[in-house]
Amino acid sequence: MMGTSHAASGVLAGGAVGLLCSDDPFVTLMCAAVGAGAALLPDLDEPRSTVGRSLGQVTELTSTKLRELSKRTYHRTATELELAAPKDGGHRHLTHTIPACLVFGLIAMVVALVPLGAALVVFAMTALGLGTVARSLKKWGTHRQRKRAVLWIAGFFGLCTLFVEGYGPAAWLVGLVVCTGALTHVLGDWLTRSGVPLAWPFVVRGKRWWMLSSPVAFQTGKSRVEDGIRVGALIGFPIMLALGAPAPPVA
Repeated sequence: MMGTSHAASGVLAGGAVGLLCSDDPFVTLMCAAVGAGAALLPDLDEPRSTVGRSLGQVTELTSTKLRELSKRTYHRTATELELAAPKDGGHRHLTHTIPACLVFGLIAMVVALVPLGAALVVFAMTALGLGTVARSLKKWGTHRQRKRAVLWIAGFFGLCTLFVEGYGPAAWLVGLVVCTGALTHVLGDWLTRSGVPLAWPFVVRGKRWWMLSSPVAFQTGKSRVEDGIRVGALIGFPIMLALGAPAPPVA
């Protein structure tokens, strides 16, 4: 799917995790914002992707190294059947596996455990995710206005995590939301015709890198289904938040 669709689905998935794990609506909002950014992480294997270009040369270099790692992993773990007609093994391979989603979550949790770490993760994921979502909201002000609003929100969440006691997800929750967001990305790409190696590292029908896709797969960026997922996720989150809000105490 396109980056805006991934980020939108990450909002819903991250918010759902926050709602299940916390009774604080503010923490749920943070989790939704973090989930939006985390839902872009698997595309770090592509230097030209939204996340690959997000921090300039830093993320471009990271993307290049991850792509090389993905290629090496593919060629070292591919079965004989796959090596008979080998693929590139770069984009949509290693970072689009379930183990990679777990690693993304683990890294986020470890970073969140160090001083300033949680605020850094919250700020970075919020800015990346909501910035991507904002690209699809062209009727809501100019590009500069939307970008400024996203940075204010990301900065506010980051500062609250850093300075306001009790406001902000715990390190384990940060890791869980990042893992869920990344998994949402993988499942989103599973819905497309290109598929993802969901079974890796297990062998399925003689292949370890079998690109599995949904029985009703659609073409990325050219389907009403993807539009429906993006719009449905953005509409569904506030509805879910309203329905899941704790009832006011009875006098």
